[in-house]
Amino acid sequence: MNRARAARAETHPRPRIWMIGPMPQPLNGQSNYNATITRFFESQAPTTILPTGGTGAEKIAAGLLLPFIILFFLRRDDHVYTSPPGQNGVWLFLPTIAALRLRKLDHIVHHHSFRPINLGPTRASRVLCRLGGPFQRHVFLSARMRDGYAALYLTDQQKSRSFVLPNAFFFYDEKGRTAERHGPVTIGHLSVITREKGVDYLLQMIEKLAAIRSDFRFCLAGPVADAALKQEIVAFCERHPTISTYLGSVQGDAKARFYEDVDIFILPTRLVDEADPLVILEAYSYGSEILASSTGCIPERMRLPSMLITFDLEQDVRLLDRVITEVAEQRTVISQACVLHVKSMHETSRSDARTFFAALGLSVPDPRETSL
Repeated sequence: MNRARAARAETHPRPRIWMIGPMPQPLNGQSNYNATITRFFESQAPTTILPTGGTGAEKIAAGLLLPFIILFFLRRDDHVYTSPPGQNGVWLFLPTIAALRLRKLDHIVHHHSFRPINLGPTRASRVLCRLGGPFQRHVFLSARMRDGYAALYLTDQQKSRSFVLPNAFFFYDEKGRTAERHGPVTIGHLSVITREKGVDYLLQMIEKLAAIRSDFRFCLAGPVADAALKQEIVAFCERHPTISTYLGSVQGDAKARFYEDVDIFILPTRLVDEADPLVILEAYSYGSEILASSTGCIPERMRLPSMLITFDLEQDVRLLDRVITEVAEQRTVISQACVLHVKSMHETSRSDARTFFAALGLSVPDPRETSL
């Protein structure tokens, strides 16, 4: 019987997962996610990675090679997971979608950017959805993202066959204990620092706040490529040496210490691609309260809707002033509430994950049995 079973397995090998998308290097939010979900695929099924390339030349080469691989090497019962490149890279990805349509292969398209929604409708996204047609299933990071994209690009049938898979499923990291914070309330921000991330606006907020109170600290962390913006940060710290610190790029233990010190994390991002920022999960996991803009999926991630930034400077400074007072009075209670909030997000995401991965013939392990 075992021989017969082995013979059948050789005749009908287990369906393979073909992972098509940007992979490190370069390392960014999307390629980091792709590397993480690929490790999950590899733990459960035979997996082949087909990178779409990082440089312009690599993307062009992938645009020519991937359709050939799809046309001649994929089996009808294989699973195809795609993570399209951002911005103009979508155009080079369209021949891959066309090849999948020609082979009538069902395939997943996982979206990581709000750009097609914020700037939509875009021609590239329209073509991608029409090419895929009934063989295409879409995955989004939140219900808001799904609804916004569907309104611009999807048929009712395509929307009904779509999935939601929040970043909280893969990127939640339970700390085991709440950081004990002492001294003045600390406001912080960590990112690859750009104007699109709202750091210039954050400096305006802190400048105005410093005029009405001084019982707080401000800590900024992350690399800055914009020389003019870096000079603004340095000048700000020189004007306010008793309350402000710029740490530069932080990793590992230094990054952990940053989050352990921060009571209030502020993310005033206006980045057109911003979707489901991992820093929100990180900050909540360490017990930091969060103030953030309503960009992308952020409103669905906030513990309290009242913590959304409006970009009305006077109003936002009043909000920050109030939250500093609340944190100073209820530091432990608020910190614990933040930790419970992100844990709840992760638990909810597991239900979404089970629905999505079932479509690929995969199961989601019980967290008590194994760690993702």
